[in-house]
Amino acid sequence: MAKKSTIITNWPKYLLQWGVLVALIVFITGLIPSEVAVDPEAYCPMGGLQALATYLANNSLPCSMSSLQVMMGIALIAAVVLFSKLFCAFICPLGTVQDLIGKARNSMRIKSLKIRNGSVADKVLRLVKYVLLFWIFYSTVEASELFCKNIDPYYAVATGFKGEITLWMSIVSICLVVLGSFLVDMFWCRYLCPLGAISNTLKFWLWIGVLFGVYYLADVLGANIPWAALLGAFCVVGYLLEIFHAKPKLQILKVQKNMAACNNCGLCVKKCPYHIDIKACRNGVVDSVDCTLCGECVASCNTGALQVGVASKAKGSLWNIVPAILTVGLIAFGIWSGGKFELPTIDMKWGLEVMGPDSTMVKVVDMDELETVSIEGLRSVKCYGSSMAFKAKLQKIQGVYGVKVFVKRHTADVLYNPAQTNPDKIQEAIFVPSKFRIQTPDPAESESLKVVVIRTEGMYDKMDINYLGMQLRLTGKKLYGIETEFACPLIVRVYMDPSEDVDEDWFEEIVEKKELVMPVHGGGEKIIEVDYDFVEMEDGVSYISTEDFIKKMFNPFRVQWKSRIEAAQGKKQYVYEIVDKNYEKPIILRNMPFLSNHLSTHEGVIGVYLDLNKDLQPAIQIRFAEPMTAERLWELMTMETWTITYKADDVRQEPAKLNFKSQGNTYEYSE
Repeated sequence: MAKKSTIITNWPKYLLQWGVLVALIVFITGLIPSEVAVDPEAYCPMGGLQALATYLANNSLPCSMSSLQVMMGIALIAAVVLFSKLFCAFICPLGTVQDLIGKARNSMRIKSLKIRNGSVADKVLRLVKYVLLFWIFYSTVEASELFCKNIDPYYAVATGFKGEITLWMSIVSICLVVLGSFLVDMFWCRYLCPLGAISNTLKFWLWIGVLFGVYYLADVLGANIPWAALLGAFCVVGYLLEIFHAKPKLQILKVQKNMAACNNCGLCVKKCPYHIDIKACRNGVVDSVDCTLCGECVASCNTGALQVGVASKAKGSLWNIVPAILTVGLIAFGIWSGGKFELPTIDMKWGLEVMGPDSTMVKVVDMDELETVSIEGLRSVKCYGSSMAFKAKLQKIQGVYGVKVFVKRHTADVLYNPAQTNPDKIQEAIFVPSKFRIQTPDPAESESLKVVVIRTEGMYDKMDINYLGMQLRLTGKKLYGIETEFACPLIVRVYMDPSEDVDEDWFEEIVEKKELVMPVHGGGEKIIEVDYDFVEMEDGVSYISTEDFIKKMFNPFRVQWKSRIEAAQGKKQYVYEIVDKNYEKPIILRNMPFLSNHLSTHEGVIGVYLDLNKDLQPAIQIRFAEPMTAERLWELMTMETWTITYKADDVRQEPAKLNFKSQGNTYEYSE
């Protein structure tokens, strides 16, 4: 009598699958505090593979990607090359959901549509995931933005539809997962998943190695083949190998079949998520490209004919849990290694070569002449876009020739020529003087404010002044604002009520607090780690009038059109003014360009301003002349949609950016 399988149920698979689902539910529902919960996107290897491709092609990482994502992608590659599609079998929540949908359909005794492996329909449908693979990777590398977020059903659900998604794409993809899997077993995985396309192709890693080797050799020989051609070849080769049923020969682990023990009951085929014809296997090995080593066939076998083994030999029933153990190990390795190092979000150099007279590049700067300075505390550098903005600022500094930006550590390694510049000059060039209003003083209570100067270190980013301002606000003292001026150490001016008496020890305690507890919109708190050093408090104080302070701290917006000013010459001009204390909030300033853009499309509007009026009150002011009227302005400002012109051929109707509730006043304009 044949030996029975020692696995009664496929518990390793179910344990991992349900563990992942439970973790996702906990993250999504917020049962774990936000400061403890981990971004579920961090464990998706698809984003990591896109980040790796972008880094290799552009020396930059897509926005929001980190070394953790990259290492998770590399862990997937290792798993597929050495073993099989372990992520698909044990971790991927989309696979789990499809499996559950299939079981729910079977419990309702509804038959699925059968698409036979190798049929014309099967071959055509399998092409789709390779087309998606090319489209997603090409778009991501070109824009350094994860395009897959637009269509990834996992990302849409994991973020509660609040992430960087295209809503209609996300809804379509979710419908394809749910409805497609209800009609066809594992529909998404078999036909639509680009990660599945990558995994299937990597099973033939020897062929892919040859492909990459040819591309590298061509590059060395100066062929300069576009990277997109390599991507296209990868997709084409993978698709052809898949539809022509090529057999992966070089994987360590495979499901082994004891032909003598098999009774041809067909349970293994029935239980296989991909309906691989296991009973027709005659070579003792299940070597279909679709096999994920999920163990469903092994667990279903009543005779022990199927076991996981190495090479062509089964190693015993304990080996049946090896794929699950390897999955956990590779994920753990990805998490561990991802925390041990950080890839730069950008790694770029410039100005080292110039075009010579014969149209060849001539080296003008020797790398041996350059040095590197590390600039820390760049809190405003937190993604690809801000990294590129920082790079653009550095390019304007004579003597700077490159930069590596590490957004996780908010650090930049700047490459410079010490004969042309030095670290202090670089720091000064990138420094942005900042100001932070803690509260607005009442001129009726005090005609002037006291100014105290302190010196600090580690506060050279524009976000630092905001954090220090929040720390000072929490003290409850009559402090009204702070501003910075570059120096070594940094100059910080603190504006306060003349009656306040604070000393050096008090400032040192505030500045050197290591944590800022900041209230979060909607409730709760967020802890921000800071690391500033207090140097000294300068002797003596000065004073500033309350009126001048209010003007200094207000951020105005002023735009007017020269052609409209000229057209209004000789006409009576007016100002439509709406006063509101909330107009000093940053969100108003950010949306003023949209308001001015919207109003500028109408004749008679001369200028749009956000400024202090004569009573020092924040006000939105619209300067206009005939044929515009105050009534028409109010109508335009309170429209539900605004007309926004981005380019001459790009005019959009968008929801109003500002909400006006109270009408303003009109007065005659005077120079």
